[in-house]
Amino acid sequence: ISRVNGPLNADQRLPNTLSIGLKGVQSGRLLADIGEVVACSAGSACHSSSGPTMSYSAILKAMNVPPEFAVGTLRLSVGPNTSLEDVDFAADVIVKEATRQLNT
Repeated sequence: ISRVNGPLNADQRLPNTLSIGLKGVQSGRLLADIGEVVACSAGSACHSSSGPTMSYSAILKAMNVPPEFAVGTLRLSVGPNTSLEDVDFAADVIVKEATRQLNT
């Protein structure tokens, strides 16, 4: 299960950035496994953690992100040279690794 973190109204979110929480997934572990293939960050922009597990930031708490989604939060951004194929590739890698993590 996933949820977009941030305002429900897409007009109130940055158009090039996605913060998504993946329930049951440890984003630090996911990032360690896919970081060489997909450029993304774990947690919020105002929080960092080293290692495969992480706590979640005060920013995600203030956004009322439930803990089970906050610890599985990934932050992704696109730029002017990002293609739809790049987005599809990243999504496939993330889904495959998150599924693997959930099944272990």
